[in-house]
Order: sequence, then C-alpha cells, then structure tokens
Amino acid sequence: MNLKPRHLLVALAVSMTLSLSPVSAGENVKVLIIDSGSDFTHNALKPLAFANQAELTGKSGVDDDNNGYADDVYGWNFVENSNTLVNLKDTPPKYDEVLRCMELLGKLQAFGQEGMDPAEYKYLVDHYKDKPFWAWVEFSGGWAHGTHCAGITSTKNSNVSLNAIKHIQTGNGPKEEAAEALTMVKHNMAHRRTRTEAAADTADTAVKKVPLAELEKYFVQAGQQYAAQIQPKAEYIGKLQPRVINCSFGSPNSAIIGMIKQNMVESWGWTDPTDAEVQEVANAFVNSAFLPRDKALFSKVTNALIVIASGNSSEDLDLFVSSPNDVPISNKLVIAATDEDQKLAPFSCYGKEKVDVAVPGVNIFSSYPNQKMGYMSGTSMACPLAVNYAAQVFFVNPDLTPVQVKKILMDTVDKKTWLTDKVKSGGVINVTRAMQAASLIKDGKTIAVAIKTARKTVADKVSRSAKRTRPNLNDPMVKELYFSVIK
Repeated sequence: MNLKPRHLLVALAVSMTLSLSPVSAGENVKVLIIDSGSDFTHNALKPLAFANQAELTGKSGVDDDNNGYADDVYGWNFVENSNTLVNLKDTPPKYDEVLRCMELLGKLQAFGQEGMDPAEYKYLVDHYKDKPFWAWVEFSGGWAHGTHCAGITSTKNSNVSLNAIKHIQTGNGPKEEAAEALTMVKHNMAHRRTRTEAAADTADTAVKKVPLAELEKYFVQAGQQYAAQIQPKAEYIGKLQPRVINCSFGSPNSAIIGMIKQNMVESWGWTDPTDAEVQEVANAFVNSAFLPRDKALFSKVTNALIVIASGNSSEDLDLFVSSPNDVPISNKLVIAATDEDQKLAPFSCYGKEKVDVAVPGVNIFSSYPNQKMGYMSGTSMACPLAVNYAAQVFFVNPDLTPVQVKKILMDTVDKKTWLTDKVKSGGVINVTRAMQAASLIKDGKTIAVAIKTARKTVADKVSRSAKRTRPNLNDPMVKELYFSVIK
C-alpha cells in the first residue's frame, strides 16, 4: 500500500552512526493475506504470488492435488467456496472516479482541507453528497481491501511469496457478524429449554432475566460450534505454511455493545442494564463465542507471526475484550496506526497493554483490483506494513521464531513520547534497526545483545517536519469525510 514517490512510507530512510554488517538473503518468506480476497492477476502482485504447482499445471475443474479444493492456485475463497479470490466482474461503475475520490480522501486525511486545492475539496464533497455514487466508494473499500493489503505487504519487498484466502464477505461488517453469532445463541437457548419452561413462557409474557452465568453457557456453546466450523479453514491455512499472516479484520467493541444491550432487554429479561453490565456481558460474549473461533483459526500456524490490526473505532482496547486482538496466543502482534510518525491516527484503537506497536496507516498507496493503484487509510493498512517489516526480518534470519521476531520489532522501535501510553512498545517500527538485530543474531549474538547493538548503530528514522496542516475534525463535513471510508 505504499508506492507513490511522495508517500514512501514503507522505506524507512535511516542514518547510520556505524555501517551495517552484510545481510545474507534467505528464501522468500511466505505471507498469507486473510481478508476479502487478493487479485493476483494484478501486475504488481502476480510475480510474487506463490502458486500451487499441481493446480497451476493441472486440469481445470479438477482437484489435482486432492486437497478438497479444485483449482486453488493461489488460495481459496471460503465465503463463496470457490477459487475466485476477487470477482473482477464486481468492478464498480465509474471506477476511475471512485479511485479519484479515494485519492482526495487520503489527501484530506493526511493534510486537511487546507492542504488541498479548493477544487479538489469541492470535487470530494460533491461526490460524497451523491449517495448512490458514494455507496460504490464504500463498496470499493471492502472489495479492494485484500488486494490493497497484499500490495502493501510486498511494496519495496520482493522477498515474499504471497497467498490469500477470502475470509471476509465483501460488505459484511462487524454488526452482521455479531448478529449472526447472537442468532446462534438464541437458537441454542431455544432448543435447550424444557417443555415446562416453554409452557411457562407462553403463559407469562414477561421474560425472566437470564443471569450472566447462564448466558455464558450459551456463549461457550456458540464458541465451540464456531471452532468446529472453522477447522477446515484452519487446516487449509496450516498447509500453506506461512511465516507471516496479515489479519486486517475484527469486531470492534462499539459495534457489539448496542446489539448486546438490545438482546439483554428484549430477549434475556434485563431491565435497563447499566453500561458496566452491558460491557460485562459483551466481554463474556466475545471471550467465549469469538475467541475460541479465533484460536482455532490460528491453531495450525504456530510457526507464523499473526499480525492483527487493532481497529478503527478510536477505542482503548485495554478496557474490554475484543476479537481477534485478544486471541490467547503468544505469536501475535497487534498494530496501531499513525499519521506518518508524528501522532496516533484519530481513528486508531490503542492500548498500553494490548496493542504492541505502531506503524503508518494514513493515505497509503497500493494496488486495487483490475490493474489499478490507489489510496486507503486505516489500521488495515498499518497492519500489512508491519507484515512487510516482519517478513524482511524473517528473510534476514529465517531461523528466528515468531515470538523472537515480535520481540525484535518491539524492542527496536523509534520511541515516541506520544505513544508512551498508547502502545506497549512506546514506538513505531524501525525496520532497518530490526533487520540489523536479526543479522547480528544470525552471526551468533544473543537477542538482548543484538537489540542493544542495533539500537546503538542504527539511528531513528528522520522525521518529516511537523509544520503542515492537519484535518480539522471540528468541522462537521471534514469529520464526516475523514471517517467515511476508514478500513
């Protein structure tokens, strides 16, 4: 997601106090994009796509490698159960206008109205007010999401081999996911009632309060069902043998608590629950229904670093349980988004205990389906940039474990005072320093010594001047535009 000359966010220009030791190249690092599908017909991605040779050279429509998925050359679409990762027939009408709006939206998000030509701002506002057209802009943000992430992962980094699975239904947001899970809970509850309870419900229209302890039993049951359902996907992911996985998806707390409260009042007999009670039930729901599914999804890739976008709801993740950020595994890295290296992006979630490190995620240039390039903003964009960096570290030293790469990335950051209370590492990734540490470990240094030496020999990235305009989010129209297509 990065290529434009004025947006070389991926390349960290670092001044050195000492020369770096030579870095020997390893094999290409396998990277998996779990998202809305990636368009590997794109000229920027096709050379880096890792092909299943049996299917690539086999017969069309035949499962040549007998893995249960016919023609899965670069991955599988688990949403529509097909090998079509991105349906190019869904290319929006007026696609070039959509991309122009995304370009101007990124410019607004990065530099504010004052950093735009008045004609550009008018173009953006006029198209935003055209709601049928803007619906296509929002659609494109989802449809192109996995392709954009794949582009960021490989920008300025040709030492990767890419695969993808379609895990997210285009246009299917967190509310739909939560609604589906709650429907499962209701179904389970209905089928576990005794005849006596059912008769009592019929005779007494007042719904009896279902206490949290009982609700948790149904949440656990839903989690077990989800974990079982996701096993085929987990097996498939495991057989791809990725070293780094991009996960730019999740279920923000803000999208769940409203639905939880509605169910507490309408279905579970709670009367005017407090915010604390709603949050407690929401925490139990995510912890028991979603996180077992997330853990199962990653159960076959213990040798991969799972990189997770923190989310775009501007929330402190330390205050509640969220999915997949809180999945109980050690080989995960949770990413916040910054506006270059000068502040936390207004949309980014954060958390001193639960979010590990920060990476730029505003106005990122990368691939769009159907041979296009364009911009997006969000923690979804910061996440694959962190994947890009992790893959570079693995390339330098393939013998490192995911947990070791996580430690290297976190302990070699450029420290930022404005991130001290926002992310665990207190800084933004410095990939050159991290690669130097990985090289030193390969030469026989301990991790502690390698990190300490790299911090001495590789200077912080040179920051851009802070003298620039920023979006005025007190302006209602600017605020609406700013948050309209954050991914």
